[in-house]
Order: sequence, then C-alpha cells, then structure tokens
Amino acid sequence: MSAADVAPAGTGNEERGEHELVLGGKTYVLRPSFEAIAAAEKKAGYALTVLARMANTGELSLRQVGVIAAELIRAGSDSDFVRNVDDERIAQLAYEAGMRTIMPRLALVLIDAALGGRKASGEAKAVAES
Repeated sequence: MSAADVAPAGTGNEERGEHELVLGGKTYVLRPSFEAIAAAEKKAGYALTVLARMANTGELSLRQVGVIAAELIRAGSDSDFVRNVDDERIAQLAYEAGMRTIMPRLALVLIDAALGGRKASGEAKAVAES
C-alpha cells in the first residue's frame, strides 16, 4: 500500500477514547480498544504499561511505533481499506513524520488505555454520580 492508498479514518471521538494522528498529510483515528491494545502488546512484545512508558520516554523502536499505531488505526476505522493497513507502511509514514511528533501522541493513547475507565470497545465508561 502506498501513502496515497491509505484513506483517513475520520475524526477522533474523545467519548470513545479516540485520538488523532496525522501521517502523510492525512488524519487517522487511534482507538484504544481491548483488541487493538492486546494485539499491539503481542506484536511489540511488551505489556501495555511498559509500552506506555517507552512511548512517553521516546524508547519505542520504529517497528514498535508502526505496530502500535497500525493496531490503533485499524480499531478506529469504519473503512475496510484502512482496517487492512500494513504495520510497515504506518512505520514508514511515522518515520517520514518524525518520531518526535508521533511518540507523544502514542504515549497519550497508551497512557489513557493504561489508566482504565474504558469499555473493551474503547468507549469511556459512565461515571457514577455521587
């Protein structure tokens, strides 16, 4: 897939725990669903809390950035085309955008997921009234 082939997923919805990431001039939705986080953990070889710390301190490898971003992009898309995006292509787009631009956004999403308060789908849980 080329950069031109990857269509944007839309606009992030904070109520669903979504964030946005701009790659190749297109805005993608990052959604921290259980499935996306579990897949990212498995492929990257680290637990969520470790990945969040690594992203926050700028220690993720280019491969890990591609894996994490691609999983979150796939979870945030309603497009079959975007849901089939390739980890390596996302890593290439992240490299072109600059890791210092990408890692803080991934850190935000991963820390948000690690803090909880989300359903498995990624949506925010209702807050109990006191």
